[in-house]
Amino acid sequence: MIYKILDQNEVEQLKNQLKSSLPGTAKIFYVIRNYLKGLLPGKEVIVDTWPEWSSIIVRTCNDSETQAFFRHTYMCHSSSPSALKYFLQRPDVVNWRKPAAFTGVSRDVAPVISSMSQKHMGTLTTVEPRFMYAWTKKDLPPMASVPDGLTLDTLTAADAVTLRRDWEGCRYREDLEGYFRTVIENFDSSSLRDQNGDLLAYACMQFNGSIAMLYVKPEHRDTDYFKIVLSDLARRSLAKGEIAYGYIPTNDSSLVGQMRSMDFVWVPGGDMVWLHYEPLKVNRSNIHVPAKPSVPIGLRDYRDSIDCVVSNMFTKSVTSCHNDANIAISDARSSSPEQVLQEASSLVTFS
Repeated sequence: MIYKILDQNEVEQLKNQLKSSLPGTAKIFYVIRNYLKGLLPGKEVIVDTWPEWSSIIVRTCNDSETQAFFRHTYMCHSSSPSALKYFLQRPDVVNWRKPAAFTGVSRDVAPVISSMSQKHMGTLTTVEPRFMYAWTKKDLPPMASVPDGLTLDTLTAADAVTLRRDWEGCRYREDLEGYFRTVIENFDSSSLRDQNGDLLAYACMQFNGSIAMLYVKPEHRDTDYFKIVLSDLARRSLAKGEIAYGYIPTNDSSLVGQMRSMDFVWVPGGDMVWLHYEPLKVNRSNIHVPAKPSVPIGLRDYRDSIDCVVSNMFTKSVTSCHNDANIAISDARSSSPEQVLQEASSLVTFS
């Protein structure tokens, strides 16, 4: 069997299996739960074997029904990196003729995807590896005090326009505003506003159940606004019996320190990397065009992205981020795909 497409009853069984292994399975558990709620139209769930499975992939089966921001996404999970390596190489599991975004795969799997990219003469870019941090205590996190004159609230659909401006050029390239509107309308969020109702800081839940898109306006990054919205959103999730967790760039020691100071703990086996594959481009003469060297997604396209500022908001200025990006780009141009996967490390935030 190359793979099995699960029906609704089987997906329900799978969700119950994943629930028993939380928090380690949180990323795929919430994706599966949202699939069952109908929030991932045009997707299907496949496994390598059933009922005893090792690898799960949620992939697109109908382009016209899938949201534009998830059209080429493969949401992966495996109990064994080696099993996922073999699964991704099976015929028809991945359509290598189209773009493919692999979300949250183990770092051990990245070389296999790189090899497949080379085999199909495509290009591969990467978001740096991230640690998974979660709240594991029985008590709720302490709520930080809100400064006078500010209001702690939630995001509204109208805020999607602001979020698009703040994050334009980041991970979701198609219909970014639609993505944020969908997230805001379906999941929890937290926002801190001034007396005029302007957003000073915010964070929102994602389809994979993580706390992400945590943003603080540049002029307020020396305040506790980060802790206020993070603890508020974590408390909202935990009060509902959910897992409160997020992914942090492995190179951001300041952000790791902030999470630890708030008593979030590292989850073993939760280290992940996000990869984006672009297929071979063919010219008008139908002659293959040689693939260009892979360059990390954060370093190649998004030097001016807000990701750079948010990721290093405790330690770096915008100019410093840009200088680091320029140096990394120069290095990446002379690197092999394997080196690129190891060196992608400057512009990614807690998401």
